[in-house]
Amino acid sequence: MPIPRLTPGDHVRVIIDAQVERHTPGELELSPRTFIAYESEDDLVVEVTRERFRQGDVAFDGRRSLLRTVVATSDGVEAYWAAPDGSVVRDHEVAPESLRLLMRCP
Repeated sequence: MPIPRLTPGDHVRVIIDAQVERHTPGELELSPRTFIAYESEDDLVVEVTRERFRQGDVAFDGRRSLLRTVVATSDGVEAYWAAPDGSVVRDHEVAPESLRLLMRCP
């Protein structure tokens, strides 16, 4: 998704889904290749997610929205993505870092 034209003074919210590479006072390095410098931790809101995706989450893969679906089977639990056309997208068929989280299920 392209970044809209921004000008000084615009208020923005930036959402980054990444892994922490390094955290030092005033600097946060995330993968892939994202650096955040800050003066005060009060300037940031950081949510730590233990699991990347959970049932009910909606993500965008660049072409369509996908719904995270989890079902109990006789062998345990199966998790996959359901597309609007009813097709199923397995985890090995999509790179998690390519998905943009649209809605987090509580």
